[in-house]
Amino acid sequence: MQYMTNAKIRSLSIVLGLLALGTTASAEPLRIGGTGVALGGMRLLAEAFVETHPDTEIDVLPSLGSSGGVKALLAGAVDLAVSSRALKEAETEKGAIGRLYATTPLAVVTSIGTDADAVTTPELAQMYAGTLSEWPSGEAIRVVLRPESESDTQILRALSDDMAAAVDGALTRPGLVSATNDQENAETLERLPGSVGVVAMGQIRTEGRKLKVLELDGIRPTPGATDARSQRLVKSLYIVTTSATSPAAGAFVDFVFSPEGQAILAANDHTPAE
Repeated sequence: MQYMTNAKIRSLSIVLGLLALGTTASAEPLRIGGTGVALGGMRLLAEAFVETHPDTEIDVLPSLGSSGGVKALLAGAVDLAVSSRALKEAETEKGAIGRLYATTPLAVVTSIGTDADAVTTPELAQMYAGTLSEWPSGEAIRVVLRPESESDTQILRALSDDMAAAVDGALTRPGLVSATNDQENAETLERLPGSVGVVAMGQIRTEGRKLKVLELDGIRPTPGATDARSQRLVKSLYIVTTSATSPAAGAFVDFVFSPEGQAILAANDHTPAE
């Protein structure tokens, strides 16, 4: 629990520090902040953008979360936000404008040394419920949770009624590891032997994460897959602006949706939005 508390404090400190800047954030350098799952892709896009816009500097901030990124954008503390959920009505009423730019599969993963290649949804539910506590090799299973409000958690809950009950039970069971943001989640899953949890394929690819991706119900997560079972585990990514978005920030958004930007995303386990 101390791990989660410290993570929350760090994330809160970043948000508060940005908000303290108020409207002093300038168009140069451009600040991009928000959901951790999108940050690796944003860095790759930023690197490509500045090659043709050498007078522009882009700062991709540590994870603020979707809500934190939108809040910082509306306060003028960042120039663009990224979100792994659609905007809330209250956010749009305050002037936030969200645009879907890509999707990426959410993968069930474990640490590299785990002797397993696949799980089923019933087995995953048993892992989260604590009734299945060992991998076939006998190694202990160590579930890594995300907060209840996280889109990852909601996607897992939607897999089945048993999975929903297992996730709800795990969230209240003492002793389990919980990671607040996407980077801490991936780092914890890498570090813990026998871990199990979920990470987006786009994040694994853009951050070079050392994780073992498991098949779920016989299906390996594949960007662009359209079958119903694959669509159960998909994260949607939005870039968020306002009517006050600067021309320089607008130029970067245009680049994200350009053929070059979309090709960068497609090469890194994202499916660009049509």
